Amino acid sequence: MGSPTSLTPPHSSACLAAERGAGDAPWHVPDNVPKLKCDEIHLWRASLDANRHALTALEHTLTADELAKAGRFRFELDRDRYILAHGALRTILARYVTATPRELAFRCGAQGKPELASGVVHFSLSHSHDLFVCAIGHTPSLGVDVERVRPGVAEAVGGFLSPRARRALEALPQRARRQAFFQGWTRLEAYSKAWGGGLMSGLENFELFLDPGNAVLLPPVSNEDHQRRWWVQEFSPRRGYVGALAAPWGTYRVRHWKWRPDEAGDSTQIDATDAQPFGSNSIEVK
Repeated sequence: MGSPTSLTPPHSSACLAAERGAGDAPWHVPDNVPKLKCDEIHLWRASLDANRHALTALEHTLTADELAKAGRFRFELDRDRYILAHGALRTILARYVTATPRELAFRCGAQGKPELASGVVHFSLSHSHDLFVCAIGHTPSLGVDVERVRPGVAEAVGGFLSPRARRALEALPQRARRQAFFQGWTRLEAYSKAWGGGLMSGLENFELFLDPGNAVLLPPVSNEDHQRRWWVQEFSPRRGYVGALAAPWGTYRVRHWKWRPDEAGDSTQIDATDAQPFGSNSIEVK
C-alpha cells in the first residue's frame, strides 16, 4: 500500500509530475460498498452505451420529473443516455447513504446546484456523448467535467475568449490546439461548478485554464468568497476524452472507480470496493 503523492507548490517540476501521474491513474471495479473518508474524493466513470441493457431497470429508479425531462429529448439516443447517467448516479449515491436509488431525494443548493436533501455526501456529475463521470465527496464545493475531444468546437467558441487566450491557442499546432482547448475547457467547467460561478467570468481569463501547472485558482473578485483558493486537477477518463476535478484548496486522496450494473441484472446494485490507495497515483494536495 503506497503513500499518497504530496504536491509541492504550483508550477514546480514535482507538482507537474504528480499531476500527470494522477491523471493516468487506473480505474477499478470494486467488490464491496466504498467507504468515503473525510479527506477523499471518489471519481466514478461508466460507458453509457455499453450498459444499455440496464436501461429499463435504471429507468425505474428515476422520479416522474426526471422521466419527463428525459422525454423532452428529441433523439432516442440522447434520451437513453440521460436515463442511464442519472440512474447510474442514483445507484452510486445510494450505496454511500444506505438507501435504495429510488428513495433518494434531491434539492437545489447554492447557485441552483443539485444536491442530496440529506446532505450526507455531495456530488458533481458530467457526461459527454456516452461517457459518464461523477465525483463524490464530503465538500459541497465539488466540480467535475469531461469532454470528448472533437473538431470544430474551439473555433466556434474562440470569439468568446480573451485576446490573450486566443493568442496562446493560435501559437500551438492544430492538433495540440484542440487538445489544449478541451483541457482548458474542462478545467473551467469543473472550477465553475465547484465555486458556483458562471462560465462567462472564466472565459474572460481562459488563458489561466490553459496552463496545466496552474493548480491553484482564485475566483473573480466579484465573488463574495474571492479570497478562497481552489484546486483543479486534470485526469484521463478514457481515450479520446479529457476531464478535470475541482475542489476547495486542501488535502485530498482521489480514488478511481468503474461503475457497472450488477451481473444479475439488478441495476440498483453496483460493484464497489473499499478502495486501496493507488500508490503514486493517489493524490495529496496541500
